[in-house]
Amino acid sequence: MKRELLIQNPRPDGYHLVMELFGCEPEKINSRKYLHQIIKTAVKKTGLTNLGSRFHQFDPQGVTGFTLLAQSHISLHTWPEYGYLVLDIFTCGDQEQADLLADHFLERLKPSRVNRQVLRKGYQYKQE
Repeated sequence: MKRELLIQNPRPDGYHLVMELFGCEPEKINSRKYLHQIIKTAVKKTGLTNLGSRFHQFDPQGVTGFTLLAQSHISLHTWPEYGYLVLDIFTCGDQEQADLLADHFLERLKPSRVNRQVLRKGYQYKQE
């Protein structure tokens, strides 16, 4: 890994965004290629560094995907028969990049309802 990537956030802080997308078009969330393209485009737009991806198309339906980032990760799991997608975005301390990634998904998939939870991790945030 390049040294400059490690220097971007030397402290162990993180912004973890967990989303449930309901009412998605089954054809879109059952396409490994379509979902992988959404991630590749979003990562490039936000200036993050893609270290590799792995996606799996289930039979008869459903997709699981994971993209490793220098700044953490993105994962997704779909249930097209329910129009349901779970999205997990973790970035090392940068809320704006995670939110931009999420917005890119919402623009492309246009869910009818979204459940969004945020977990703040690390030393930057006060412990309860």
